[in-house]
Formats: sequence, structure tokens, C-alpha cells
Amino acid sequence: MSAPDHTLIQTTEHAINQTHQSAEHAVHELPNFITVLHNTFPETAIISFFHHWENIIFSLIAAGIILTLFIRAARKKTIVPRGIQNFCEFLVDGIQTFVVGILGERGRAHVPFLGTLFVYILLMNWMGLIPLLKSPTSGWSITVALALFTTVYVQAVGIKEQGLGHYLKHIAGNPQNAFGFVLIPLMLAINISVEFIAVPLSLSLRLFANISSEDRLLYQFAELNVLFSWVPFFFQIFANFLALAFSIVQAFVFMLLSTVYISLVLPHDDHHGHEIETKNQALVH
Repeated sequence: MSAPDHTLIQTTEHAINQTHQSAEHAVHELPNFITVLHNTFPETAIISFFHHWENIIFSLIAAGIILTLFIRAARKKTIVPRGIQNFCEFLVDGIQTFVVGILGERGRAHVPFLGTLFVYILLMNWMGLIPLLKSPTSGWSITVALALFTTVYVQAVGIKEQGLGHYLKHIAGNPQNAFGFVLIPLMLAINISVEFIAVPLSLSLRLFANISSEDRLLYQFAELNVLFSWVPFFFQIFANFLALAFSIVQAFVFMLLSTVYISLVLPHDDHHGHEIETKNQALVH
């Protein structure tokens, strides 16, 4: 190989490496403390490990904050709740009222799951507004994990409440005649695609797209502040308030849809109406 050819190959490899490095360092969100440490000490193995798994790290931080908050609230067993105990009781009571309003009295059993889901997602959404922290829900890996866990929970509720036989019949399209039995393969394909593919994709992509867009918006306003000093500052404050509100909306929508999915797998019978009629007859007699 001649010297010019060797020089050309080295130049090409250098250009490719530069392109890869530029792609790796392209950012669309405000820096967090793990990213700062990684940029300062790029060769440190433990910091590189944290940087690679930073979404998981921040989601664990959010879980730790929630555990600490509610454990402290549970230890304060005063008759008249105050401070953190009052806040947690108000939050739990509000979520319980909402869930029971949709699912009825059977919904009380699902309040711990749905309430934890709402508080956890909300806190992760808000973490991106705190300097040197990050919203884990801006990464699809976190939102798809939440969506898959919700899907598994919903299907487990369906099996428990309906029984395995009725659950499988529901998945098969509830065939009532010969024509219905012929359509079982088609209905199985449709229901499995909807229940196990469309639902988690819809839940995860909606949350991921909205929170990552918020982070990009905050990053762009921060860039404008650096370039043009005080001019965009008030717009950044406005963007922060919008992100604060939209984070609540996204957490609420995730909980709402999860509640609706649970309501769809619960058995729909006339037991509730029969109970009311029995009570009315008892009152008459």
C-alpha cells in the first residue's frame, strides 16, 4: 500500500471517529450531575457505568424519595394529621376517590398500584425541572418498562377476577355460535395484538414523547439564555410552569388509562344491581 493511500485511510477513519463522537456528545437536555461527572472524569469506570445506566439511577432515586416520604408520613400517627402526614393522606384520599369513582368499590383493591404509579411517574417527570437532575421518563426504556408492568398487572387482574376459563374466552372474542368459533384464530390475533402490543406501546410512547419534548424545550430556552442573556429568561420561567403542569397531566393520563384498562377486564355482571334490589326489598319489608 502506498503512502498516499495509507494517509487517505487514516484521514477517513479519523473523520468517522469524529462523527461518532459528535453523535455521542449531541445533547438535547440539560446536564445532570452524572453527565457532568462523566465529562469531567471520562476514564473512570464507575462513573461510566452510572452514565450508561443513568435513567435507571434516577428512577431509583425517585423510588427512594417516595419510600422515605411515605414511611415518614406513616410513622406520624396523630389523630389530627399535620404536615407530611396531612399531605400524604390528602393525596391518597384523592386518588382513592378517583379510582373508586371509575371502578366502584372493587377499585379500592387497586388504589395502591394506581396511586403508586401516579406518584412515581409524577416525581420522575418533575425531576427534570430540578438543576443537575434528570427526568427518567424522558427515556423510552423507563416508560416501556412502566407500560409492560402495567399490562402484566391488568392481565393478572383479568385472570383473577374472571377466572382463567372466562379470561381465555374473552381473549378468544366470546364465541357464542359456530361462526364465532370459526373466528377464534382471528379474534385471538387481534386481541393479543391490542392487549399485549398496542396498549404498552401507546402508554409508553405517549409518556416518552411528551416528557422528552419538555426536556428539549427547556434545553433550547437555556441555550437562548446563554446566547442572548436576559431576553428569553421570562420565556424560560413560562416554559418551566408549562412543564410543571404538563407533567401532572401526563402522570394523570397514564393512571387514568391504566384504570380504564382494569375496568375493561373486570367481570361485568348484574350482581351490583341485584344487591341494590335486595336491599330495597329488605327496606320495604
